[in-house]
Amino acid sequence: MKRFIMFIFLNKSFYLMILCILILQSIFASSTLWIAKLSQAVILKQDISLWLVLFILSLCLIYIPGPGTVYFQSKAIFSSFKKYVDIFTVSFRGRAGLRTNIEFKQERQPYLNNEAWLVINEFVGFIINVFTTFFNIVFNIGILGFIIDKRLILAYAVTIPLITISVKILKPLVTSSARHAQADRTAMMQSLLPAWDSILIGNQLNIHLWKNYFSDKHRNANHSALKSVFFSELTTIISMFLVLFPVIGTWVWLIYQNIGNEVFLGMLIATFPRQIITIFHVTAIVAYASRWNTLKTRLEGLQSALIITEPINAGTISWNRIKAEKDNTVIHIDSINSIQDITQDYSPGRITLRGDNGTGKSSLLALIKEQLGEKAFLLPPHSDMFFEFSSNKSLSTGEKIIASLEEIKKREKLQLLLLDEWDANLDKNHIVNISEKLNELAKEICIIEVRHRS
Repeated sequence: MKRFIMFIFLNKSFYLMILCILILQSIFASSTLWIAKLSQAVILKQDISLWLVLFILSLCLIYIPGPGTVYFQSKAIFSSFKKYVDIFTVSFRGRAGLRTNIEFKQERQPYLNNEAWLVINEFVGFIINVFTTFFNIVFNIGILGFIIDKRLILAYAVTIPLITISVKILKPLVTSSARHAQADRTAMMQSLLPAWDSILIGNQLNIHLWKNYFSDKHRNANHSALKSVFFSELTTIISMFLVLFPVIGTWVWLIYQNIGNEVFLGMLIATFPRQIITIFHVTAIVAYASRWNTLKTRLEGLQSALIITEPINAGTISWNRIKAEKDNTVIHIDSINSIQDITQDYSPGRITLRGDNGTGKSSLLALIKEQLGEKAFLLPPHSDMFFEFSSNKSLSTGEKIIASLEEIKKREKLQLLLLDEWDANLDKNHIVNISEKLNELAKEICIIEVRHRS
C-alpha cells in the first residue's frame, strides 16, 4: 500500500505543494511571536514599532504562498490521475477475454470512470489539510513554549498517547464502516449503468424496475456513509476532550503561578486565541487520523482494482458447436490449433466463424487476440474504442466500420484482423460494400470474422 501511494502521488508538483504549505505556516506561526512581543512591549511601555511592523508584515506575506499551494495542488492531482490511468492500462491491456464479463466490468469500470478521480482529489486535499495542521501545531507550540513556558509543550505532548489510544480503540469500527461505505457507494454507481437507456427509451416497466434497483443501492450507500461519518466524528469528539483537559489545566496552573507577573500574564492572554486555534488543530489531527482509516480503505480499493487475485471467467467456448467457413467450405474446429491450421498460421485470407448464440464465438476471437497480442486487431461490435474518426458523431454504424477498416489498414505489422458480428444492424448495401473491402484487405492479411447473418 505504501509503495502504491508513493508511486501514484509523489511527483514534483506534490513536493512543491508541501513546500508552499511549510512557508505559509512558518509565516503564520511567526505572527504568534510578534503578538507576544508586542504585548510585552506595551506592558513595559517600550517602543512597539518593530513588533507592530513585523506582525503586519506577517499578515501580508501569508497570502503569497497560498496561490502556490492551490496551483501545485491542481497539478499534483492531474499528474496522479494520469499515472493511475496509465497503470490501469498496463494492468489490463490485452485482456480481451474480460471485456464481455459483465460482472467484472461493473466491478472495475467505476474505479476508472469516477472513483479514481474522486479518491485522488480527496487524498491530495487530505494531505494539504494534514500538513497545514501539522506545521501549524509544531511551529505554534514551539513558539509558545519558547516565549511563555516550556510546560505548555509538555501539556500538548501528554495528549499524544491519549489520542493515540482512543484512535486505536475505535479504529476497527472506523475502518469497517469505511470499507462498507465504499462498497455500497461503488454498488450505487454501478446501478446507474443501465439508467441511460431505461430513462431515454422510457418504457414504464424498465424505469420502474431500475428505479427500485437504484433506490435500494442508494439507501444502502446513504446508510453506510452516515455510519462511517458517525464513527469518525465520535473519535474526534472523544479526542477533543482528551486534548482540552491537560492544556486548559496547564493554563490555569500557570496563571495562578504567575499572579502579579503582568508581562507573563499579558503574553499568555494575548496568545490565547492562537492557543485555542492550536487546540482545535490538535483535535483536527485526530479527525484526520480517523479520516485516514476511511481514506486508506478507498485507496486500497483503487489498488485492488488494478489486480486480479483469482481466475475470472472469460467465457466458455463450445468447440463442437462452432464451424469455420473458408472458400465456401465448412470446416469443424476443436482448438486454437485448428484455426492456425485452417489459416496456415494466419496467412492472408478470409475465414467466417458461425454458431448459435452462446457458443463462445466472441470468446474465441478474444482468446486469439490475447495469444497474438499486437499482431492481431480485434474489432468488436458497438464498442467505444477510440479512432481518429471518433470525434465525428454524425457517422452511421456502417460508415464507422468503413472508417475503422481504413485506419486499421494503415497499421504496420498487422497479421490478423478479428471482426465480431460486424454485419449486425447494417442494411444490405453497407454489408455488400464492407464485404468487398474485406475481400481486398484479405489479400494482404488474415481476416477471421463472426457473421451475424448468412
